[in-house]
Amino acid sequence: MLDVLVPDSDQGRVYRALTMRGRSDHQAIARYTGLPESTVLTVLHTLADLDLVHADDGDPVLWEAASPDRVMSLALAEEENRRARLWQAGAELDRLYHHARAASGPLRYVEPIEHPATLILLTKRLQEQAAQQVRWLDRPPYYSKPHHFRAQEETQARRMADGIRYRTLYSQDVYADHRLFSAMTRMAERGERVRVLPELPVKLTIGDAESALLVPDPDRSGLEGALLVRPSGLLRALIGIFETLWTLGIPVTDVGGEQRLPPQDRAILTLMAAGATDETIARRLDMSRRTVVRRIAALLDRLGATTRFQAGVQAAKRGLL
Repeated sequence: MLDVLVPDSDQGRVYRALTMRGRSDHQAIARYTGLPESTVLTVLHTLADLDLVHADDGDPVLWEAASPDRVMSLALAEEENRRARLWQAGAELDRLYHHARAASGPLRYVEPIEHPATLILLTKRLQEQAAQQVRWLDRPPYYSKPHHFRAQEETQARRMADGIRYRTLYSQDVYADHRLFSAMTRMAERGERVRVLPELPVKLTIGDAESALLVPDPDRSGLEGALLVRPSGLLRALIGIFETLWTLGIPVTDVGGEQRLPPQDRAILTLMAAGATDETIARRLDMSRRTVVRRIAALLDRLGATTRFQAGVQAAKRGLL
């Protein structure tokens, strides 16, 4: 449905044509938009199913756009649904955490990790043993030393060169840590798939479907209470939680050539799409609010968007984030 808000998408062009021209048949819309008549008809029927356009019973059939208020209400409802799914995923992780703590004694598929050094060693081993992919929920606080970060980057680069696929979902705090942001950019250039969410509830690393390393309460307990999870219903549930959060994340793709945005503009767009206010963006990126407002205005103009929400959708569609 959100394609309606993207001016250069097929849905956006057809809907915009109807809002500007009023009632029209599909042939007139095709001439106005330059789209094939078959494409226009497909789009019109799709929009009709969403109750965003209406057709009369005439010959030829004339189409009319629903009020833009209808479009925005559906867009906002979809965003609320996305946020509700995020909260649901967080609640499920909390339930799994307490279940894992209860199971870590007599059951062998959950093992406590007693020391941070052991967690670092297990993280490297998990990546070395992966045969297909590594999935990662990465969020602060960080307890590793600089040489640990360098060693992790070397391991990941080597494993990606071996054909192992990495998907990492970062907390938006990545934009406040210049070292981490630089590392994320380098890994994305090497082929890591990266997405960002405003907040992540836990630290989690999953190797294939064979093992996971879970840090359930990094804010209050640090690395204390970290768990190694082996193949089990719990591991399958953690994989499901990751995949749910992944669908909610905002893609951050590496693009080259003239379309590439400066890192700060990409950071601004990502924070905008995540719902951050101008003040929050300014604080996160150590910029003045006036500078943020000016750069947002320039980004809206570049993307042909009239709202911050549209700008986030447009940037994601074009691969600019």
